[in-house]
Amino acid sequence: MEEKIHNREEWGRWKSRTGILLIATGILLLGIVDRAFSFPRIQFSSQLISQGELAVVKLGLKEGETPLVRWLDREVSMVPNDQKTTWCGFLAADLKAEPGRYPLLVKVLPGPWEQTFEMTVAKKDRGVRRLKLPKEKVDLDAATLERVKTEAAVMGEVLSAPPASPLWRGRFLSPVEGEIVGSFGQASVINDSPRSPHSGVDLKASLGTPVLAMNHGKVVLVADQFFTGISLVIDHGGAVQSMYFHLDKVLVNQDDQVKKGQVVGLVGSTGRASGPHLHLGVRVNSARVDPLQLTLVSETMEQP
Repeated sequence: MEEKIHNREEWGRWKSRTGILLIATGILLLGIVDRAFSFPRIQFSSQLISQGELAVVKLGLKEGETPLVRWLDREVSMVPNDQKTTWCGFLAADLKAEPGRYPLLVKVLPGPWEQTFEMTVAKKDRGVRRLKLPKEKVDLDAATLERVKTEAAVMGEVLSAPPASPLWRGRFLSPVEGEIVGSFGQASVINDSPRSPHSGVDLKASLGTPVLAMNHGKVVLVADQFFTGISLVIDHGGAVQSMYFHLDKVLVNQDDQVKKGQVVGLVGSTGRASGPHLHLGVRVNSARVDPLQLTLVSETMEQP
């Protein structure tokens, strides 16, 4: 009888020790799994992007982690909050992007985690605008044509420069509050001849109305061009650029650093313009996108 009691006590102690060991091992394994296979929080403002529009991708990461995002064969610049725990970037589809489904690669560094998502680019019909302009502004003589080619080359070089480090933070502002008198993306017919689509938006405003910088950035071009008149281009870094055309005056200088909301110019009607207005253009990763849609979608970055 005593021998049996002794064995039961041993058996109880063994079970107790084994249970504790198994629990400890489980906790340890859960910790290893959590560290090795932690998943980021990923949000998209939309996974369907129309031609000439964009979406926001937002990642929640742990301290010490950084994202690598690629879409349409380009790296997407991701901008962190002050704590470096939330990162945001723009996915942009050019005005003439081929409709279809495209993979989006998201990696978390330095860890091994990565995942591919599917984003859809949808066709969008933006209509036609018909303009009547003075003949000399449309049918160019040889000297003017040469000037236009030189100016286009200068603008092209500015817009194709390698991306600088992101300077922008938070949502993008509309530079003026005005009625839309020329919608983004419309096919253009000038004096009954088809022309390139309208790659910006025209905002009606009185002569001399202050024009605000959409976000923090660096002035990369101040010029007076035949078509765009007195022109200003701001590089916001992270492959985001904004353009302000037909100005009456520019109030900043080449290479100046500007702040979001800073007055950078005054509305005018210089260049090929039929009256005072601001032509506002935006490029994101070289894609021509609707500037006003950028102001709307960027608001989602400030939402939890």
